[in-house]
Amino acid sequence: MPQMSGPELASQIAVHRPGIKVIFTSGYTDDAIARQGILDSKVAFVQKPYRPKELARKIREVLHTNAPANIAERETQPVLNSQSPLTKT
Repeated sequence: MPQMSGPELASQIAVHRPGIKVIFTSGYTDDAIARQGILDSKVAFVQKPYRPKELARKIREVLHTNAPANIAERETQPVLNSQSPLTKT
């Protein structure tokens, strides 16, 4: 997204829809994203490319979990590192 990152968008949506559940997706591995500090390693994540069954499984997992619904409710906020090689400018 050219104007903001996924975590920023999720935080803004959470202001208007508290409790909304969020799943992030990227072509980067979840490990690489966590290492770069873009997302907390506990955030729901599906790596691209994914099959419909994989996405459905992740959606069920997120909907049935008692964990905080979105990143705005987590104690550990995602760290957005503008110097990260994964961040597009």
